[in-house]
Amino acid sequence: MRLKHVVLGIALLSLSFSPIANAHPGRTDKNGGHTCRTNCAKWGLEDGEYHYHNGGSGSSGASGSTTSSPKPAPPSPAKEEVPDGMIKVNLPAFKVYVNNQEVSNASAQYPLITYKDITYFPMTWSYTQALGLETKWDKETGFVIRKTANKAAKLNPDLGSPPAKLYAKLPDFNVFINDAWFDNTAEAYPLLVLNDVTYFPMTWKLAVEDLGLTTKFENNAFYIAK
Repeated sequence: MRLKHVVLGIALLSLSFSPIANAHPGRTDKNGGHTCRTNCAKWGLEDGEYHYHNGGSGSSGASGSTTSSPKPAPPSPAKEEVPDGMIKVNLPAFKVYVNNQEVSNASAQYPLITYKDITYFPMTWSYTQALGLETKWDKETGFVIRKTANKAAKLNPDLGSPPAKLYAKLPDFNVFINDAWFDNTAEAYPLLVLNDVTYFPMTWKLAVEDLGLTTKFENNAFYIAK
C-alpha cells in the first residue's frame, strides 16, 4: 500500500513539473517550434512570434524553454550618390507666392528650389517679368541681372515635367548684378544652374537690397513681390 502511494506521488510530482509547452496550444514543426497566433501576450510572446518548445533546434535545450528567433534588422536606405561637380538641391516644403499669386511646382518645367534653406528662382522670361527684372546672357559677358522701374507682370510659369533628379551646378560664366561683377564662387548662396537655367537666390541682400523686391516668410509660406 505504501508503494502505491509513493508511485502516485511521483506521478503527481512529474505532472506538476510538466513543460509549459503542454499548456500552450499549437502544433510544432519539424524543428520543434511554431508561430504564436492567439493569446500570445498570455505566454509572454508577441503576435506572429516564432518560438521553440521542448528543446527544439532554436531553444536552450531545457524542457519547456522557449527562445524566439531574432528579428531581422530593417534594410538601410540606399545613400544617394550626388555626381561629382554637382550640388543637391530640393523642392520647397512650403508654399510660395509671387505678387500674391501661388506658384505650383507640380507641373513646372523649371521648378522653384531650395538650397541651404534659401529659395531660388529660375530666371526665365516669365519670372523676370513678374518680378520686374531685366536679365541678359551671352557667352562673352556672362549673366547680367538688373532691377528696373518696370511694373510686375502676371506670372505664367513654363509648363512641363520637372527634372527627375535635382542636381544643380555652379555656373561656368561671369555674373553681374546691377552691372557690378559678383564673385559667385565666394558666396554662401551662389547662383546655380539647373536644367540649363540660371537660378537666383532670394536672400535679403540680393533680393531686397540689390533688386528692390519685397520678401517675407510667414505661416510656412514665402512671399515675394515687385
